[in-house]
Amino acid sequence: MDLITKLKAGRDAIGTVEINGVPLGLRILTDQDYQTACLAADALLIKHDTELSLSNSEVFEAEKSLQLIALAVVDPATKAMVFPNADAARATLTRDDKKLITEKYLEHERRFSPSARTMDDAALMKLIEEVKKIPRRRI
Repeated sequence: MDLITKLKAGRDAIGTVEINGVPLGLRILTDQDYQTACLAADALLIKHDTELSLSNSEVFEAEKSLQLIALAVVDPATKAMVFPNADAARATLTRDDKKLITEKYLEHERRFSPSARTMDDAALMKLIEEVKKIPRRRI
């Protein structure tokens, strides 16, 4: 599969991970999802009347990660969200579950959603060269 095809397919590709014998789907997250997760993590700090600092940065990152997991995990058959919110994910998943989901998600993202953030320099340059070969359309 060439890189352009991967870019197009990435939005709809569903990865899989098995947790306690239950197959779960993993959808590619969007910039909006990342923004939503960051705002939710920030809201958690506000709820506890604190601001982001070095002493609580791990709490912020853990909450952001959990929010992203809740947004990424879907039913592989229907693509419907499994967790209605992060609290449901928090009540269901262990630390090991979250670690495995994160690892499988990152593998899936690298495979189906190539970007400067997930690619090495050589692969990124190859993608740029492929994009340059696409004829421009006049508007």
